[in-house]
Amino acid sequence: MDELAEHGAIRAVFEDLGGYGALTSQQGGAGPLVGHLQRTNIQLAAIPLFARKGLEQVTVNDLLDAAQVSRRTFYKYFANKMEVLEGIYQTSVLLLLARFREMQQVAGSPQAWLRAMVGRFFDYHLAVGPIIRLMQEEALRAESPLAAHRQRAHQEMLRLLVERLEPELAPRDPLVYQALIWALEAASLDLLGRSASRAEIERAKAVLGDLLIASLCPS
Repeated sequence: MDELAEHGAIRAVFEDLGGYGALTSQQGGAGPLVGHLQRTNIQLAAIPLFARKGLEQVTVNDLLDAAQVSRRTFYKYFANKMEVLEGIYQTSVLLLLARFREMQQVAGSPQAWLRAMVGRFFDYHLAVGPIIRLMQEEALRAESPLAAHRQRAHQEMLRLLVERLEPELAPRDPLVYQALIWALEAASLDLLGRSASRAEIERAKAVLGDLLIASLCPS
């Protein structure tokens, strides 16, 4: 896939999740439209670059070339390349959580919502796999700036599960929810790390869906 097509595919995945407008609404407004679009442009252009070269090998000059912006414009919004990756990570989490919340309204039963949520989680991770793998591995490093964002993402996911399930089902120990979130994360890393086949991915979606339902919605 050439760079233009790759950039377009990544943009399509983010738009399918709800678009960068969802990020604006989550954050209560992203400031002037031009600034929001510039940040978005830099982040989207950086995704295939980080995926191809890795965090260590990417330079600010690479990001300038990919986004076709000046150094002055770049430093107006980001202090360094890590802040760009942080922005991508935060955006990814916010968009995915926003889509999970929307799915609550149409999925029907808690069981149907859990299965749909697991399907969306894996479809999204695998659609933009290399950058998700890079960010997940970076977020697992305790000294990385992404580590704190990962913890907050887990807390938001736990809160979402509680809000959706506990009005209808018996309360669970929060560690149960956390363990299931870890299971999803570990399965995603495993599938991405070995370039799993579509059949393996579909099997993982079915098994993880069954696991969540059996753990959280026992008959």
